[in-house]
Formats: sequence, C-alpha cells, structure tokens
Amino acid sequence: MKCLSRNAWWRGGLPIAMSLMLSACGGDGSSGNSTTGPVVDSDADFTLAVIPDTQKYARYSPERFLAQTQWIADNYRQEGIAFTVHLGDVVDQADEPSEWTYARQAMQVLEANADTPYSVLPGNHDVMDSSQWDNERSLASEPYLNHFPASLQAGNFTTFQGTDSTGFSSYHIFSAGGREYLVLALDWRSSEQTVTWAQSVLDQHPDLPVILTTHQLLNIAGDGETAIFTDHGAMLWDRLIRSNDQIFLTFNGHHHGEAMMVGKNDYGRDVVMVVVDYQSGFWGGNGMMQLVGFDAANDELDFRSFSPWVAAIPEGQRQPQDELSRWEFSVPMDFDARFSAFNQGAVDDEPGNIDDTQAYWILDEAHRATTTNGNVEFLDASGNGNSLHLASFNDPQGDLSNYFSLTNEPAPFGYADGAASFRGNNRVGGYYLTTEAPGLTFSTSESGNAGYLPTYTIEAIVRLPEDWSSEDNKWSGILNHRPQISRVCDYHQVDCSGGDASLGLNVSSLKEFQWVSTSQNGKGPDNWSWEVMNGYWYHIALINDGEKVQMYVDGSLVMRTGVGEQQGLLVEPGQPWSIGINSWEGEPGNLFAGDIAEIRINRRVLDRSEWLLNR
Repeated sequence: MKCLSRNAWWRGGLPIAMSLMLSACGGDGSSGNSTTGPVVDSDADFTLAVIPDTQKYARYSPERFLAQTQWIADNYRQEGIAFTVHLGDVVDQADEPSEWTYARQAMQVLEANADTPYSVLPGNHDVMDSSQWDNERSLASEPYLNHFPASLQAGNFTTFQGTDSTGFSSYHIFSAGGREYLVLALDWRSSEQTVTWAQSVLDQHPDLPVILTTHQLLNIAGDGETAIFTDHGAMLWDRLIRSNDQIFLTFNGHHHGEAMMVGKNDYGRDVVMVVVDYQSGFWGGNGMMQLVGFDAANDELDFRSFSPWVAAIPEGQRQPQDELSRWEFSVPMDFDARFSAFNQGAVDDEPGNIDDTQAYWILDEAHRATTTNGNVEFLDASGNGNSLHLASFNDPQGDLSNYFSLTNEPAPFGYADGAASFRGNNRVGGYYLTTEAPGLTFSTSESGNAGYLPTYTIEAIVRLPEDWSSEDNKWSGILNHRPQISRVCDYHQVDCSGGDASLGLNVSSLKEFQWVSTSQNGKGPDNWSWEVMNGYWYHIALINDGEKVQMYVDGSLVMRTGVGEQQGLLVEPGQPWSIGINSWEGEPGNLFAGDIAEIRINRRVLDRSEWLLNR
C-alpha cells in the first residue's frame, strides 16, 4: 500500500503489523513523533479523529481499540490530526473492572503525548444506571469518573478547560488551521443543569467555533440512511444548538450505522450533524473510526470512515468483512464566512438583505429552518428574528402536501431558489405562515407608541395558479398584519376605523392586487392593480415616501394609486403578521392560493435599481 497525498482521504502510511507495532508511513515504527512521510505542510488543513462506541472492543477485543489510538499516535503528524473525540460507550459493562482497564490502556496511548489531545464523554453503557440524568447519579459510585477524571485530562493536555459540576461533561480548546476551536463534550443524558452549564461555556467564548459531541443526538430512520432527531437530541437542538451560531458541527454515536444531516440554525447557517456507530458490525466495528478533514483551500469538510485494524492486515489476507474504509463524502464549508459574526447580523449574508431591511422572507428550501417536530418554519433573512411558522385554518384534512408544499422552480427575478405553494381555500381549509414579528416595532408615532414606519418599500414576488377562481380565493391575503383598522387606530390615537386588516396585500374578487394600509393621518385610499393573469410571476412594489403610497407591478405604476395623503404606515407591535391569509375584525380568513417566493419590508424608499425585480 502506497502513501497517499496530503489531500487524499487517508494520508497515513503503510500497513501496520498485527502485533500493533504501528509505524508511520515511511517510518521505522519507533516513535509516534516520526516526521517521515507526507507531513501536512499547511496550517490551513487539519484532521479531526472521531472514535465512536468502543464498548465491544473493551469487552471482547481490546486489541482493536488499541489499534485505533495507536494509529492516531503514530500518524497524527502525517494526518494532521489536531484533536480526537470519543463519542461515549467507552465500555460495555460499567461494573466490569477489566473493561475499564482495557479502555484505559487504549486511551493512555494518546495521553503519553501532549500533541495528541482528546475529549471523552459517557454513554449509556458507561454509567451505573442509564435511566438517570447526569445530575441524579451518585458520583462516588461511578467508575467513569474514576477512570476519566478532570484531573487526568488536565494533567495531560493543555487543551482541557474544565468540566461541569458532575464531571461527566467537559470542554477543550485546541488550535489548528490558524484558528482556535472549542469542543463541547456532553453527557449522554444532559440535564437542564448541564445545558445551563454548556450555555455558560459558550457565553464565555462567544467568538470560538464549536464542535459539539455527545452520545445521543441523531438516530437513523428505517431506510438506514436518513438522520432523525432522538428525543434527547431534539432537546439539545431546541435548547442549545439552533440558538448558538457558534456550533457548526456535531457528532454522536449510540445508534448503529452512519447518517448525516445539515440543519439550519436560527441564523440560517449550516450545522453539520453526524451520527456514526459501527458496534453492530463485524467484531464490534472491526476498528472502524472516522477522519474529518478541514480543507480550507477547497472550503469543505471531508469525511471518511477508516479502520486502522484492517490497515494492519496484508491486503491479500483480508476477508470480505475486513473493510478498510467507507462512507466517503464532502460537505461545503466556507470557514471564513461560517465563522464570522456569530449570533448577529444578517442570515447567511443574503445579497437581498440590503440596508434598512426590516423583514425579509425567502420561501424556499434553503431558508427553511430545521425543526425537531417536523413543523415548517422559515427564517427571517434580515436577521431581525421575524421567523415564520406554518399554521392551519379551518381544520384541513389529509396530507399537508395537499395544501402546502415547496417548489424548486424559481421566479424569473429575486433571489429565491423556489417558492412556497399554497393550495387551500376557506371551503376545504389550508395553511398559512405567521409570526409575532418581534423585529417589526419600527419608530414611535405621534401617540408615543412604537409601530410607525414613516417611509417604506414593501415587495412581494407572487404567482396565481392556473385554476384560480374567485369563488374559492377572492379577497385572499398575500401579506397581512392581523389587527383590524379600528384597533390600530385606537392604539396610535388616530381618528379612523374599520374591520379590514390594518395592513394587507390582497387578491380581490376580480383578481386584482389590493393594498390596504393605515397611516399616521388615518386610513387612506387603497391601491389597486389591473386584473392579473394566472400562472404568471409578478413583482409587486409598494412605495411610501411619507406623503403617499404608490403600487408598481412588474415595474409599471398602476392606474389607481397614489390617491390621497398617506403618511407612512401604522402597526401594533406584538400582533401577528401573516403570509398566505387575510383577516377580518382581527380573525384570520380568506386563504391565498398560489406561489409566494419572497417578501421584503424596507424602511426607506428604495431606488428602482435596488428592487428584487432587477435581480
């Protein structure tokens, strides 16, 4: 077997001997610090080693466990291995001393060199009572804490930073590729107390990219390929991962097999999540582990599962079950962009998120947030937190896809790669998107209350279906602020009234676009388009310069517009905004039918060159 280049999946060396006297590629096997072979010569590339469930090795085949750590010790320079993570279930029987002895022998190989740091965490097989949360255990009775105490890690590695109060969860900081990374290793049943501790660690290091490891987070669906959240993993996602933009990569074991999910966090950025566990395979995994290459030159994470044990077997002597490597794939990762401006600013630096954007909804798959309960949510690409979630109206029966779906067909303008397709009506029910809009508080009106937007440009990209009918879809809402006119007028102490939504972009019974808005000077005249066509994408722009509001459709000023003074618009902060439904007297009704790709609210009069129509 020849040495592979430093950009190859396995940059390691020649087959290692079955006696476990592993040697580096081109080396004599006498030192784990051998510099011969294809040494990584760029500080922009490094490798993370991942050791999943070793329980069967500790019980039945300690030599396979030792093969993994010895290979890391002998090849960490050639492979550029900066850090190793163990995913728990170190042993199979927590009350069997011999298994801990074998596990310690394997991990001591890494402890012998300060340049081969690792993190470790307990799985369900590593604790005396797997039904207990981490803060419910009798710490003095737990073998894991005797064999992997904080003092041991602190004494061996400068990367070690500390543990939670139980000692089961810990964190490390290592340097590689010109950056520092934080590894957050959490117990397999992390309590509320531990989640609070983990959040405090993140708060203390707000600028560090974070790799989160735990024993249970993702499971694998019945197809053997699709990653799904476990109940505990759902808690970690909802309580910790999705709201902390620093966490960009997670690993867990526990569930047999391998799968990967790329989730979207609350900031619209990718979180790569991997479940890997080979214990159900030949001889408990036959030494299979995982290598993750951080390839900054090509902006990607490179994954490959690899068995040092099989590498030690001469190729001609390997049996069919002796698998050297598997599951090779890459995930795009622009490290500079992903690790910039954590927890703040625009979602994914969307090009359409221009200055003074207050809310920006792009209704395609790329901007759908990852949820643990299957609910549909869309992120606010303005970064102002006005995320949308799907809500039902009039008890629709049957599959969601009969009423709501995402299409990958883009409009001819704007930035969306698809659109949300609404297919309900008041008769059969359906779905719409809604938000409490915490970011849409705007300025203070003459009443002294928030909710006044002196000038604005509001845009929407929509298409009506070929089978649109007035009977089913008249007066339906594209964009809606639910409180009725009377309520908003009272809130801002303006003399006006009415049961219509205080703000609404609608489709009339005659298939016209209608704009209803409440202004600082009261309820002004509505704006109307001509009768629009079915099956045709339209760009709608509503522009208020502080004196009047004008409607443009596909860049053309409509006839019935700009009539009467309208000083900006008024809303009531904290009240719902919706997409895909209208309302009357504060109650939702009149479902939209058609496709909506984007809606953007900006607080200034945009130059025509800035419109989504021109993108």
